[in-house]
Amino acid sequence: MKRSIHLCAFVVLVSVPFSNLAAAEELRGTVTVSGGKVEIQVQNQDGSPAAGVNVRLLYGRQQTAAVARTDEQGRWVHPVEQTGAYEAIVEGGSEVLRLPFTVLNEPSTVKFPWIILVPCLLCVTGSVFLFILGLRRMPANASPGRGLLLSMAVLLALGASLMAWSAMREWHKTTPAVPGDPDLAKEVRDFLRKRQVKPLSGSLEQLLIAAGTERIKTMPHPLLGKAAPDFELSDHGQKSWRLSKLLAKGPVVLVFYYGYHCNHCVGQLFALHDDIQMFQELGAQVITVSADPPELTRDRFRQYGEFAFPVLSDPGNKIAQVYGVYQPAKGKTSEDLQHGTFIIGRDGKVHWTHHGNYPFTDNGTLLYELAGAEGYLKRVSGEW
Repeated sequence: MKRSIHLCAFVVLVSVPFSNLAAAEELRGTVTVSGGKVEIQVQNQDGSPAAGVNVRLLYGRQQTAAVARTDEQGRWVHPVEQTGAYEAIVEGGSEVLRLPFTVLNEPSTVKFPWIILVPCLLCVTGSVFLFILGLRRMPANASPGRGLLLSMAVLLALGASLMAWSAMREWHKTTPAVPGDPDLAKEVRDFLRKRQVKPLSGSLEQLLIAAGTERIKTMPHPLLGKAAPDFELSDHGQKSWRLSKLLAKGPVVLVFYYGYHCNHCVGQLFALHDDIQMFQELGAQVITVSADPPELTRDRFRQYGEFAFPVLSDPGNKIAQVYGVYQPAKGKTSEDLQHGTFIIGRDGKVHWTHHGNYPFTDNGTLLYELAGAEGYLKRVSGEW
């Protein structure tokens, strides 16, 4: 949701590791985000500015936000339209140089003008001194003269003016904020309404044995019927989650999504959150994964609230690649990232999967397949 409080952008400085520079062979670069602008500096290996190099700015590391060339100093400065995960693609060397970075919003802090505090205190002290001195020199039962009151008023006004001027000066020096993000929660709910996705109603048993309900069959996948690759990732609070430990407690619904920049992707997470009690009734745990860094997820949680399941960070989409829903960029070929939803039984095997360019929002199918994998369908249908 849009926030009216003054914000200043969290400054992120990304230094490209030596291994990445070696891969680029000819170019190296850094990205600095300050306020509402991103500055990309590109250099040749000898340290000279790389002028005229083509740079693409990707929002969410997928959507092209801008394209330009570096100037004579090897620089390119561009305004940042909203917070989130970005990637600068530098195309000029024998290999493409990729510079990921994150833009966050944090409440601004205005520095107190300590330098101006001394003259302000002197003014206040002077006015008090004049008042005391005037009282001592006045005859008994006499009121302060106009001159004394005028002097005190001038000193107090001078001190207040200095303080106000200094505060305004520091306020205007504050780094400009990144433009306010759109109300993602509203966009997500609008997306779910258009797809007619509503929270499931009724009991779990009624839902599973409902006649005529259409179920979506699994898609072909190399991991189908095989052991799910184990992994360990951290959530927004740096807590580690290992798949094998989760499977020791029950089945797992594993969801790969693009990231919090995509309202369609987050729509699947909202829908899962709405029906989480039914998944828990089957003893299943929901785990969602994207390449978003933990600090970005924390920032989004502050805006829209947390989910009732872990949201894990997969740097570089390495686990997504293991599960076949991500292919890294190679040369000038862009990366290929897909949505992926996997049902993993407590036996550790993949029982059902759906993957592609759109998020999967049919929770009724997920619950049905989970119940089948766990033998729950036989119990509710009376076969046991």
